[in-house]
Amino acid sequence: MSSPAPFRKILLIGATGSIGQHILQALLTDPSLTITVLTRASSTTTLPSNNNIRTVTVPDTYPTASLIPAFTGQDVVISCLTTLSTPHQLRLIDAAVAAGVRRYVPSEYGLNNARADAQALCAVFAAKGAVQRYLREREDRIEWMSVSCGMWLRWSMAHDFLGMRVRERRFALWDGGRGRFSVTTEGETAKAVLRGLTERAEETRNRNVLVEEFVTTQAELLAEIERQTGEKFEVEEVDGEERIRELQKAYEAGDESAVYGLIEAGFITGRYGGDLSKEGEIFTEKLGLKRHTLEEVVADALAHLK
Repeated sequence: MSSPAPFRKILLIGATGSIGQHILQALLTDPSLTITVLTRASSTTTLPSNNNIRTVTVPDTYPTASLIPAFTGQDVVISCLTTLSTPHQLRLIDAAVAAGVRRYVPSEYGLNNARADAQALCAVFAAKGAVQRYLREREDRIEWMSVSCGMWLRWSMAHDFLGMRVRERRFALWDGGRGRFSVTTEGETAKAVLRGLTERAEETRNRNVLVEEFVTTQAELLAEIERQTGEKFEVEEVDGEERIRELQKAYEAGDESAVYGLIEAGFITGRYGGDLSKEGEIFTEKLGLKRHTLEEVVADALAHLK
């Protein structure tokens, strides 16, 4: 039996976002790929100047009537939509099926969203879990690959996430900082997407691909930040279960911003699939990814913050 034709034509959605920009740069390193970037009509962001990038513009609401012609002729559609845009993906998947796309890569890039307890914790995890179920139910019409990578420390530090308030020299330490969570850099996450589609396409078919560079805790993270900055941080001790109850109550009362605290809880408590080494096979070595150290990644995040 002959091997399936390699993926060559790839369409990327969210190419200027937190991970999309890194995935675009990774795709551009492979000259065999033809890259199309989907942009919204209202977008004012600027793409890198590169003759290998084709763009197609659709209305902001991603109507199916515009998506199907945009997707037609593409081998792969990669979604890098922002966290709160996850519900759009069901329409994107339907359009990809209708257009004859061979593989869809959803906006995953986090913990194990297939876990029922993660989905019960947070609406975003539930929405991403629903996307995975939707794809599994359509494997006879389109194949898929998602990538779970734990957290990005550079992004987290810049956005006061994972308890870090580095600019203010403060740190919110949940349950003594003992929860374990996986970490991958943005660059290695992007390589995982590229290599999962090119070098390991058969092994990554119809699966959530788990990658990590290392596993750490808030306590280890705080100690390394204090070591590299030479300063002691003001520490707020947080009772994880109590904080989760407060955040869920706030979200149910209509405070949508509480969802970010619940996402944070999913990782730093270590109880909801954030430690990917306990969730299944890790593809870091299979995909040829580099394992940076906590010291290296904290140094990079601090430099980026400046």
